[in-house]
Amino acid sequence: MRRQDNHKYTQAISYQVEGSARIDPHNLKKFFQTSEIRKKAATLTGLPHAILFGESRSGMVQIKSDHALVECALTCGLPLIVRVPMGYYQGIGARFVVGNREGNPLVCILELVHKDPSLSVPVAVSTDLEDIAIDWQSWSRRYDLTMLHQPLGSGDYVAAESNGTSLSGLSVAKQQPRRPHAQFSARRPRFLARRKTGLAGQMPALKGREIIARD
Repeated sequence: MRRQDNHKYTQAISYQVEGSARIDPHNLKKFFQTSEIRKKAATLTGLPHAILFGESRSGMVQIKSDHALVECALTCGLPLIVRVPMGYYQGIGARFVVGNREGNPLVCILELVHKDPSLSVPVAVSTDLEDIAIDWQSWSRRYDLTMLHQPLGSGDYVAAESNGTSLSGLSVAKQQPRRPHAQFSARRPRFLARRKTGLAGQMPALKGREIIARD
């Protein structure tokens, strides 16, 4: 039974290339272990876990359409699974780390950002900024999350739209109206605006007498 459980967890994490590990935002039917993402991040950057993720611990996570189940640990050491509504997350954050390996590779960590670090969930890590940018937008669209960005040397996340962040040529800016007449959507429909309003003609007067006795 234990072997089946481990297989169930590892299936949720895919490895596209040697320099990445990711959770598919469109295929989250299983629990997954955040330790896999954390280990990959430590391997790519050559930095210890404490620098990359602080005091937050690894655990099981399951993400559904409107909430996430996150395993946390109490101060006494007992595991606790917390149900976190997706609306409680500040957004999907892209965090850049300069690796401590040869060539100082630039590594991007993608995570669900919560004000409580123990509830933040890493979902992808990669040295390929094009792949990570696609996942970044996919998570944002799939769960209606704000796209956040943490500049190098900064410990705070900012909205990606505020500074026009670009990852590998994929720019992120405020969404523009899809059609030139979108600003008039609350007005009269165009097909009705093309028709001229008709004028009411003279109404005929009807006269008659009652044929029902009232007494």
